Amino acid sequence: MNKVLIDLDLLKYILDQEAKKIVGKCMKRFELSTNKDDIKLQVKELLYEHLRDIKDTITNSCKGEESIILINKEDQSKE
Repeated sequence: MNKVLIDLDLLKYILDQEAKKIVGKCMKRFELSTNKDDIKLQVKELLYEHLRDIKDTITNSCKGEESIILINKEDQSKE
């Protein structure tokens, strides 16, 4: 099984950056349309698409195996 080791701080940083990107894209939809139903559908699809992209990035980095081990620096220093 292939594993990806990632520092918890790095994971938080990646997720924070991705959250900012998707919020910006969603807000742009509100600027482009006044139809609330249309906006709702677009935002829903954007969120699903973006989360699939994050999942693909993670799983592709470990060759299809969905295995991530988070390393907490505090716990690691106790070993």
